[in-house]
Amino acid sequence: MIRFLIVGCLAWVVASFGAFAQATQSDARIGVLAYRGSDNVQRNWSGLRDYLNEVVPEWSFEIVPMTLSSAGDQIQSGQLDFIITNPGHFVTLNRTHRMSVVASRSQQKSDGSYSSEFGSAIIARKESGIESLKDVAGKTVVAIDQNAFGGFQLAWYEFERAGVDLFRDTKLEFVGFPMDQIVTRVLSNEADVGIVRSGLIEALAKEGRIETGALTVLNSNVTYSHPDVVSTGLYPEWPFAALASTEPGLKNSVTIALLQAGESATATSNGMADRWSAPIPYHGAVELTDAFQRRLDHPADKHTGWALALWGWILGAVIFAVVAWRRWSLVAQAKKDQDPENAEVANLTSRERQILDLVAHGLSTKEMAVELGISPKTVEFHRANLLRKFGARTSSQLVAMAT
Repeated sequence: MIRFLIVGCLAWVVASFGAFAQATQSDARIGVLAYRGSDNVQRNWSGLRDYLNEVVPEWSFEIVPMTLSSAGDQIQSGQLDFIITNPGHFVTLNRTHRMSVVASRSQQKSDGSYSSEFGSAIIARKESGIESLKDVAGKTVVAIDQNAFGGFQLAWYEFERAGVDLFRDTKLEFVGFPMDQIVTRVLSNEADVGIVRSGLIEALAKEGRIETGALTVLNSNVTYSHPDVVSTGLYPEWPFAALASTEPGLKNSVTIALLQAGESATATSNGMADRWSAPIPYHGAVELTDAFQRRLDHPADKHTGWALALWGWILGAVIFAVVAWRRWSLVAQAKKDQDPENAEVANLTSRERQILDLVAHGLSTKEMAVELGISPKTVEFHRANLLRKFGARTSSQLVAMAT
């Protein structure tokens, strides 16, 4: 009887302790960029949530969808403890909301392998006739947002290198999330070209939503080593970052859990698809976002081409007028020199012509000497010859007779 009583008490204590632990469990919120929509985020990141709930039992983890524009407010209002987003978005947010990367993502790609890099795919319809980046000039281009890293900025950089300004040379439209609609718009002929992050085309094909044969990927020879089709250079995959306000114990526990996950049975049983490694450098993302910001701060005026053409025309007209006036002056001078009354002018030496011109401009003997690099005595010698040739008594009379 006593034994049963003791066992019952122990069971009650254990149950009560478990209930107490459950009751004192704290919430931890992980914001994830929902570039394919909120439902997709909850579905694709539930494995990470379940894994962390199991290996860090003192915390209850929740996945919180966020967008490029909402993330800042969600952080500012204290709704998030961690964020998972593209590196460009992280760099931008980190300028105003201090964070630290605790792990870097290695995503499972279309061929089953894992990669810690991604890029952008620039797509067009197969029958569109668009074959290169230069062919995109004058076409309609759709993307989700100018602040999207894989969804716009990586492609923007490649177009810049090809000499195409997406803002000036194309009909650019930003349509927002979800990114899937970019592909739909291109296939339905609502747009000529679309920009998406790498891996989306393969994901949509796997889901049976598109036929990849209907699309062409521009600039696809940029790399042959990546499992997914890309049109741009490769950049580090998404970081897992902790906010500066995140409780240190929680931050440490999550970091350890992520780095230990790998192919562990716990991660696999919870359906955790990605792997996580120690943080990798994001300098490339910083440089690209800085370059893009400079472009926004100093936009190329869409009227620049017309303005340059106008100024070129004006300059050409001025040059033509000057040349015409000069030619007319030479002809007039030649006729004047042929006039018997101006025979004296025609018989002047080059030095005498120089002296006569400077006299007409009112220069003194000393000023003429400096201008011509001769002595004042030489100036006076030539002035005397001029007075004699024209029969003039003064410099004023000389100028009047010579002109």
